[in-house]
Amino acid sequence: MANLNADSTYIYTDTETTGLNITFDQIIQVGSILTDEDISVLDKQNIGCCLLPWILPTPEALLVHKKIECLDNSGKSHYEMMKDLRDQWLKWTENKNAVYITYNGHRFDEELFRRQFFWCLLPSYITNTDGASRLDMLSTFQLIANFFDDKLNIPLIEGNVSMKLTDWADANDVSSINAHDALADCHLMVDLSRQVLELAPQVWKASLKGSTKHGNLSILQSEGFAMMGEVIRRSKFTYPITFCGQNRKMANEVAVADLYFDPDDLSELSDTELLEQITSSGSAIKTVKINKSMPIINYLDIPNVDKYLDLPIRQLEERALKIKNNTKLQTRVSDLMTNNINQYPPPKYIEQTIYSGFASESDSLWMERFHASTWEDRPKLLNGFDDPRYKELAERLLCVARPEFASEDVVRHFHEFIQSRLNDKGPWLTLEKCKDKTNKLLEKAKGENKEILSKLEVYLDSI
Repeated sequence: MANLNADSTYIYTDTETTGLNITFDQIIQVGSILTDEDISVLDKQNIGCCLLPWILPTPEALLVHKKIECLDNSGKSHYEMMKDLRDQWLKWTENKNAVYITYNGHRFDEELFRRQFFWCLLPSYITNTDGASRLDMLSTFQLIANFFDDKLNIPLIEGNVSMKLTDWADANDVSSINAHDALADCHLMVDLSRQVLELAPQVWKASLKGSTKHGNLSILQSEGFAMMGEVIRRSKFTYPITFCGQNRKMANEVAVADLYFDPDDLSELSDTELLEQITSSGSAIKTVKINKSMPIINYLDIPNVDKYLDLPIRQLEERALKIKNNTKLQTRVSDLMTNNINQYPPPKYIEQTIYSGFASESDSLWMERFHASTWEDRPKLLNGFDDPRYKELAERLLCVARPEFASEDVVRHFHEFIQSRLNDKGPWLTLEKCKDKTNKLLEKAKGENKEILSKLEVYLDSI
């Protein structure tokens, strides 16, 4: 088979964490597998770390992935793990562009990577800068489930589609025996990707194309129209769509018209009515993010596409052409999207400020100097950051690794921070709540689960 993206290398990656809170939970294991464009494995990395002193694991998470070694403070630190991870990824992509491949990564793993590189004063956007792109295989399998269900076996639960990675693996004879281990889950993605590449190459090609903003936009603006195939709450939904506007202030936000609605009706709407279409679910216009994988593919790439359509192809092509030629409508939609600004409350905690502005050139250079220095010399650099966020994060790194080099004031502030996170109510798991959850689960636990929860109980009592 011809290479579909010969200039790229693929990095499959997955995490295990202390919980599901992308802002305040912590990565404790990262698995990564490097492959070539034919999805042949070239290298792999499997790293873990111990807990940060202000973060508690949810007992539910521990029972799923069983990574109780994170409770041992003698392991690799979180900072060391994140540095090792970035170093490995940069080494793998020294001469080729990377496509970072995850499963449900846009909502979870990718957000964790960004935030925790940020915590460690490392550049946050490694997976979508310097030629890198991001593919979330959740969208790939949504396309399979909707339009290529004769190519792979579709996992069903009571007649409805399951989008769990392990269910897809089991349905297609890929062993999931070690699932919920980061590296094992990477192997599941690799094995399933090979099946998609072999059995549904149109889907793999569309998924690769959709790993970039430009690629997604080109599919939405391509000949005729595109098909979107979503799986929401185990139910399938398909729509014929085409591009009809873009937010000028946030270019990643694009509007698409659902071609099951007559485009002539859109032109007759007032601005208020048109805005309601843009902002309401189930309406004629849908907003999408082109910087993320989407389950979209050109209709010409779907065999026997007629059976997935509620209207004749010719009619849908005509409607798409009307939208494409109606520059006035596209301008109105773009204007309304641009001017419809959502107001969000300002972030209260430093972990919530990941998107509150990029590091200045000065601070970026200072971070590099911080990483290149010894722990003994790093305290001298704390006051060199222009942005107070980075000073605070640097103090945390120092106090976790080598508190003996920090000033009394810095250490005191750090211990106050830890006590606040462990005991004060906030958008994180407190010590009291973690103990309560653990005790309740212990009452009914047996076998391995009881062992895991008992070790967690001992850890919590030691804090």
